[in-house]
Amino acid sequence: MTDLLIRHIDPRLKRRIEESARRNNRSLSDEAKELLSRGIARSPDNRKLGTLLFDSVRPEDRGDDLVFEVPGDISLPPDFE
Repeated sequence: MTDLLIRHIDPRLKRRIEESARRNNRSLSDEAKELLSRGIARSPDNRKLGTLLFDSVRPEDRGDDLVFEVPGDISLPPDFE
């Protein structure tokens, strides 16, 4: 096995890892290894923003029936010249 040294960890992050280690009856080192393994095991989410937003809406709430009506006449955009 090899060693890994991580310097300058935020004290709050270290405290959270220590608390997690206590809850899981693991050493700090074993808990850090478990967290790193789980983090790397996740497959990256390569979806684009539009897909993420679309997927965040339940299928039964999706639809193309949204109509935005502007009351009155539509004014022309300003001419800056």
